[in-house]
Amino acid sequence: MSVRVGLVGSSGWSEFMYLQNLQGFERGEIVAIAARNEVRLKSLGEKYGIKHLFTDVQALIDSGTIDAIIVATPDEHHHPITMAAIKAGIHVMCEKPLAMNATDAKEMLDAVEAAGLIHNVMFTWRNLPLHKKVKELIDEGAIGDVYHFDIRFFMDYACSNAYQWRLDVKHGTGALGDLGVHDIDLARWMVGEISSVSASLKNSVDRVDQDGNPVEPTNDTCILMVEFERGGHGVISDSMVIAQGGREMEQRVLVSGSNGTIEGTLYMDGPNQGMKLWVTRGALHAEEIDLGVEMWSNLGQQTIGVREFVENVALGRQQGPDFRDGYAAQVVVDAAFESHRTGQRIAL
Repeated sequence: MSVRVGLVGSSGWSEFMYLQNLQGFERGEIVAIAARNEVRLKSLGEKYGIKHLFTDVQALIDSGTIDAIIVATPDEHHHPITMAAIKAGIHVMCEKPLAMNATDAKEMLDAVEAAGLIHNVMFTWRNLPLHKKVKELIDEGAIGDVYHFDIRFFMDYACSNAYQWRLDVKHGTGALGDLGVHDIDLARWMVGEISSVSASLKNSVDRVDQDGNPVEPTNDTCILMVEFERGGHGVISDSMVIAQGGREMEQRVLVSGSNGTIEGTLYMDGPNQGMKLWVTRGALHAEEIDLGVEMWSNLGQQTIGVREFVENVALGRQQGPDFRDGYAAQVVVDAAFESHRTGQRIAL
């Protein structure tokens, strides 16, 4: 079966993550796009040879041209588009965060499961060799019982006050929903379910709209202190306003347990790019593992998500991060907002 895929969204991310990565994929391809920007829509159609172009999402859903849909829109649109696709019997991959709140996310999860459709969420960082290796070491008991889990994801793309929908409270959930939800998912995936959250959220820059008028901002930095059901606790730190000195990003993870410590880092700094991992077992000196070669020779590891989704549809299987994971992460996101609002720790 060759899966006919529809894409909702025409951003640079949509092109990089979806259009490019499904080019030549034997299991399926993008055959239709829906987007509001007609000029960009036509340009993408011509560039990738896609004839079915829509400025109305419902028209795409009703067109009969697709078996599956990718929802790559601002967060506020995830719920209505996904629900419309499910009603039409169309399999869904949704960008993260799954929704603007856990109530909507739960409705999406319940609907897709009741319909018996394939569903995935684009938690791309699970596929990074660094994170896969950390999980593998934890699962095999390399450091014993986990005592402490610390993860951070820093970028600098919101240092200016140029308008970004992610930082407009009407349209997005800020650093928490953009970067933090990845780390929440990684924490759940590596260590287990989170049982409580205490959070501090902050916006550091006065935000304005395209006309220079002030907007109500959401957070550009978040810090979460979490406890895990299995025991142990951790810190999740994410920011869009950490000066990177020309680097694209910084990701670090530190996991300490009853018999050792795992420390990993991802650095993207021009030619000096890669991943390194240090593992200390008991009283032994740290073992250094360089994952850089694997990372850069297998870039598809980062983009396996969309191909996995299409393959899931083709084979009739449910594999990879899905709406259950999206909903579980959204519960933590909601708890973080509530903790920040009330100044209290929120039990889940």
